[in-house]
Amino acid sequence: MGPNMYLYEKAREAHYQDLLREAEKERLLAQLPRHRQSTIKRAAGKLGVLLLKLGTRLKQFEQSPTFIEDHP
Repeated sequence: MGPNMYLYEKAREAHYQDLLREAEKERLLAQLPRHRQSTIKRAAGKLGVLLLKLGTRLKQFEQSPTFIEDHP
């Protein structure tokens, strides 16, 4: 095996290792959005429920006989 073949094999091995690292990085990054999306969906769902409850309470408050209107 001449010097050129040795350098070729070293470069090929380095490239292969780079590809493995890149694939692992992509695999790890692919897992993040799912977790982030589920967290965002959960938070949005809780916010929606809170807003619905608040809207219901406001309607009840407006319809209650003790509602005082300011007259100038």
